[in-house]
Amino acid sequence: MTTRLVAVGLLLATALIAWLTVTITLAARLLQAVAAISMLYVTYLAWRGGRAMRQQLGGEADPAAGEAAPWITVLVAARNEAAAIGALIGDLCRQQYPGRGERRFDVVVVDHGSTDGTGDVASMAGAELPGLVRVARVEFDGGPRTKGAALAAAREHVGGPVECVLDADARIAPDFLARAARAWAAQPAAAALQVQRRTWNAEQGWLPAAQDEELVMDMASQCGRAATGGTAELRGNGMFVRTEVLDRLGGWDPLALTEDLELSTRLAAAGEHVVQAPGARVEEEGIEGIGALWRQRMRWAEGSMRRLLDLGPRLVLGRHLPLGRRLDFVVFATEFVIPPLFVTTIVASLVTIPVPVPADWSVPATLALAYGVGTFLLAMAGLAAHGERGMRVFGRSLRGALFLSHWLVVIPWAIAWIALGPRTRAFVQTPRRPKR
Repeated sequence: MTTRLVAVGLLLATALIAWLTVTITLAARLLQAVAAISMLYVTYLAWRGGRAMRQQLGGEADPAAGEAAPWITVLVAARNEAAAIGALIGDLCRQQYPGRGERRFDVVVVDHGSTDGTGDVASMAGAELPGLVRVARVEFDGGPRTKGAALAAAREHVGGPVECVLDADARIAPDFLARAARAWAAQPAAAALQVQRRTWNAEQGWLPAAQDEELVMDMASQCGRAATGGTAELRGNGMFVRTEVLDRLGGWDPLALTEDLELSTRLAAAGEHVVQAPGARVEEEGIEGIGALWRQRMRWAEGSMRRLLDLGPRLVLGRHLPLGRRLDFVVFATEFVIPPLFVTTIVASLVTIPVPVPADWSVPATLALAYGVGTFLLAMAGLAAHGERGMRVFGRSLRGALFLSHWLVVIPWAIAWIALGPRTRAFVQTPRRPKR
């Protein structure tokens, strides 16, 4: 109920600010000044993030050879993933971690109520390396149908110091685990690690290509936040967490729609750090249909907003955290304030049409420009760190920025859903097709 009331209050507050800024010149200029400062901060973040990515991709972040390799339990939460999971298990069977002739990892497939034989496909795919793959069957029994619930049910199968979470449609190279472990060893105090995500079907159309640019942009943002001492986050597919820290914080939240972001916020509130590893890469399928993309983004937006409303105050008010980390989180949270302000300033401007008070249409234009320029610069930084040059990096960055403008609509819709609708307790699965 508290979260619902806060969401209602956020909508009312943005409506009031919108009305003031489109009708009072001083209020408009103050809001535009805040947007300009935010754009300058994102520019700095893009520069720091791109620099950090280039250093790691160039090998500068790798520690000396011979570093101890912790045992890693790879968790794959899967429901009706028979079409994709066999390829991932094959990739895991070919892992060279820590090196040839030695294995220091195992795989647990959490078959969360599948009806298509997902568990059988995973078992058969892992048969070439006996003892590597275990399938844990978990039924719903009226509980939440979330990835967090599946991961929570798998905790009893984790015996090592590190957990790695992969989506069932993930594809990885034979050195994936080794690269991630090397990047983590360079910053051993970190409680968790996130690798670079990319789409494997970026050549199949505008949407998957734009999602690939979004993933590169997000890595640049997270590397920038990590480099400046901020609260960098996990991103679900390809995340590694220390088991001891996860146990201390209460494990995975079965109710979380975005278990990665929810855990990231708890880690930050506890003073823990998440390291980014752009040199380790996991590929996933980019969504090619508008309907499936909307459902995915609505789940992401609702989950992210709920963790901000539920856990954000604890992090911001936590006096044991450095001021810089708290400010980074506050600035990041404005990413979820600009979209509802953008929508409400447009509505407020339309309302003023029949009245004598002229609307200041520069306000929604400034908000859209600040959002677009920020994502464009982050995309350029990330793509340049990956070796893109010239007009290609400009064109890809522009496409990525145009694609990310959909959040200007999705986030306000999600806030309205939290305020007025029932709590989502399951996600609609995206149809899969195996990579060829």
